[in-house]
Amino acid sequence: MIVILLGSQLLNAQCKIDNNSFRSGEELTYDLYFKMGILNPKAGFSILRVDDADYDGQKVQKAQLIAQSTGTASKLFSVNDTITSYFTKKLVPLAFYKDAHEGGDYTKEKITYKYKNGKTNIYTRRDKNEVFRYAETVTSSNCVYDMLSVVFYARTLDYSTMKKGDTRVVEFMSGKRKLQMIVEHAGTERMKANDKKRYNCIKLILSISDDAFKDKEEAMKVYITNDANRMPVRIDSKLKVGSTQAVLKSYKGNLHPIEN
Repeated sequence: MIVILLGSQLLNAQCKIDNNSFRSGEELTYDLYFKMGILNPKAGFSILRVDDADYDGQKVQKAQLIAQSTGTASKLFSVNDTITSYFTKKLVPLAFYKDAHEGGDYTKEKITYKYKNGKTNIYTRRDKNEVFRYAETVTSSNCVYDMLSVVFYARTLDYSTMKKGDTRVVEFMSGKRKLQMIVEHAGTERMKANDKKRYNCIKLILSISDDAFKDKEEAMKVYITNDANRMPVRIDSKLKVGSTQAVLKSYKGNLHPIEN
């Protein structure tokens, strides 16, 4: 019994991160662009928000990303996504939910995390167009992030100790597969946002790879402010058809004053 408790405590201690970059109440609003071929039209909006929440009897944080296409773009490729991630205030992942309407397809995904005996047990399920696709349990000895919590994890890294080309690697769930997520420091850039301001940013390239690092695929680029907030100014990510680009339009509830 003592061994079991120690194993669970050690894993939780390993996963816990001191967060000094964001807080509950932060809300970031983005203009959303779709890139299909040479076209890159403004096509909707996206909101990324963090709130206090209750989950499984715990006081936790809930991050939620809403993305919605509008206007003519909806006729080309409609998007209406709600992605939710629950994690402790020390950024230990607890659950992930995806409710996505993309291009005529409707997908529901669920990932839940349980920590026991020094292991992370991850239950993952997907239904597509109201048809059951899979339900599996994956086990790991490490912290395992989802597509939203990994962005917040990236915001907490100590970039003062990193230079261009340096990487950090964590485990990551992509559907029912447990992969490696590589967070690469890709240098600094001064980025123009849609609030008519420019921000000094750190460019991150997030790529997924198999356990052997043989196959590597870029998942997204994230430009975060080069200040204490590490606030995402632009997020580029891929869709089944084309890609999206979210450009910051407004923010509120940030933990630290924003540096331009």
